[in-house]
Amino acid sequence: NFHRKNFPLMGVVLWQSAFLGDLVLASNLLANLLINFPREEITLVARPFAVELFKGIERLKVLPLKKTLGGTREVIRQIRGYKIAFGVQRGLRTSLSLFLARIPTRVGFKNAELSFLYTHRVDHRWGIHEVERNVQLLKALNLKVYTDRLFLPIDWKTLERVEKKFNLKGEFVAVAPSANFEPKRWREDYFARVIELLLKEGIEVVLMGAKGKDEEVTRRVLSLLQYPKGVKNLAGKTTVGELVHLIFLAKAVLSNDSAPVHIAEAVGTPVLTVYCATSPHYGFFPRSGLYLHPQNLKCHPCKPNPKSCPLSTLECTAAVKPEEVFNRLIALLERPVRKPLPLFLS
Repeated sequence: NFHRKNFPLMGVVLWQSAFLGDLVLASNLLANLLINFPREEITLVARPFAVELFKGIERLKVLPLKKTLGGTREVIRQIRGYKIAFGVQRGLRTSLSLFLARIPTRVGFKNAELSFLYTHRVDHRWGIHEVERNVQLLKALNLKVYTDRLFLPIDWKTLERVEKKFNLKGEFVAVAPSANFEPKRWREDYFARVIELLLKEGIEVVLMGAKGKDEEVTRRVLSLLQYPKGVKNLAGKTTVGELVHLIFLAKAVLSNDSAPVHIAEAVGTPVLTVYCATSPHYGFFPRSGLYLHPQNLKCHPCKPNPKSCPLSTLECTAAVKPEEVFNRLIALLERPVRKPLPLFLS
């Protein structure tokens, strides 16, 4: 059995180089590792945006991974000599890299690609939240679970800068109408309808998203609005860190099943998720918010991350109606807000 006291100053690495939302969900595992190893610097292998996402957290070192052969080799070189590794991502690159780095204690999921390369393996199952799945990796080494919260750092100076830079005055609802893949995107005209209903109630709206595809989606949503005054389009205009602080400032968030949902939970902002092809069953639901998903569709749920519709109908993207979303969103806005204490940086 593993005993922490047997490995002073050992070197601990966590590998999660998937999408932004997956990394935010892994923030709980990072927090628990930092508490379990109070004298250790925890190393995170992730995509380059992780550097800004977790900037300022003491004892956390981020190794940005370029997903090339050379980039992977460089990370393997840097983590060689570590004693413990946690493979959250279940892809071949993660399993093989941790093995090639010759890390003696490697913990991963049984259904990961090349899972036989791990020294400790745990079950990965649907029907529970991703946080609950991830902490099984800790339990494999008899480590304690101190918290079930997600954590992202909030900086006062960045909050002030974001408010000033984007002229954010008063309360607003942040809306993220895009997602990585089309089957996860609620209909654009439905988003437009909810936004118009919010505007009629005197509620300002801020659109958000990344550069590229998200910008195209938000522009199309804007074009469907009869009176777009009162809507601020910040898609493609924020960095990852600014996006986190924007969501912290929002009164509520409306989003597809995508990263803003998990960012909102991490910073304590109420969130309403609209599911299309995916489902809360897969474990990526907001524990502190509300969600709506298709009912009575034979093809639903599809799969955790569908890139296209197997039936070519995208029926699930129109299953949840805008009036229902608006009513739930108003109910969310009327709730007393009890934000958990965020991870503030001085």
